[in-house]
Amino acid sequence: MFKIITDTACDFLMDYAASVDVTLIPLYITFDGETYYKDRTELSTDEFYRRITEEKIYPRTSLPSVQDYIDAYLPAVKENIPIVTICLSTALSGAVNSARMAAQQVMEDYPDAKITVINSQFISAAEGLLVYEAIRMNRDNIPYEKAVSILQKMTDIGTVYFTIGSLDYIKKGGRLGKLASMVTGILNIRPSLFLKNGEVNVSGLCRTRKKSVANVFESCKKYFTSRNIDPNTYDISVASATTPDECDELRRQVEEDFKIKCVESRERFDLRVSSITGVHTGPTTIGIGIMPKYETLL
Repeated sequence: MFKIITDTACDFLMDYAASVDVTLIPLYITFDGETYYKDRTELSTDEFYRRITEEKIYPRTSLPSVQDYIDAYLPAVKENIPIVTICLSTALSGAVNSARMAAQQVMEDYPDAKITVINSQFISAAEGLLVYEAIRMNRDNIPYEKAVSILQKMTDIGTVYFTIGSLDYIKKGGRLGKLASMVTGILNIRPSLFLKNGEVNVSGLCRTRKKSVANVFESCKKYFTSRNIDPNTYDISVASATTPDECDELRRQVEEDFKIKCVESRERFDLRVSSITGVHTGPTTIGIGIMPKYETLL
């Protein structure tokens, strides 16, 4: 029905993306400001986390080029296949601008092409779940225009709750909201956080890692209880960067308490907190992404 294109900030593993016919556009990572590596293809996620852990360095990201998107668009455009491009939040990257400029250039040569670029307002598991809902709608033959409309509505609803080992990465990247930065600068704490409109906000303040992970769970649970929402109407995923055992335990807790199965427990859904997210959050990120099932918005 339509082609789905996204970026490597969505946490999809490369093999999984290929299995569901999703094209991943790599962002770029630099450790020294001079040499840039394509995420996943020139710098593996394992190598990225090894370097920032062992070398104690703070890398930066760079957006995909316009040509990167043009190259991804053309095969589908030439076959008259509509395209949905889902990009990480504009508050975190200018990838949306590259994608839109590429679409404009392509449509100059192919005026009948259909290319929609969506600012997801997310990163990590939340962006991945938005892409997942696009995959589901494609499987279920939801018309292109309707699918685009639903995806755009979802960008204001879903979110990701997470915790990290150190605030240094977010502070150095300038991604911590002003109030959150003031609070965490005063107290020696481990916060649990959530993403809204591309800005990182504090949902809880804790003294230990165990308590901060527990607060991630409680914050997510409160999202549903305070709004009187049935978690079964959402798709939920738990992912981590380098702590798989901790991730499995948090997933078990979510599934037992919410009485649901996370997406990755129901079907193949291979996520790992990406290097792009890790640039901003460090090597011990763990979180819960939530997104309404598309059927709730039909």
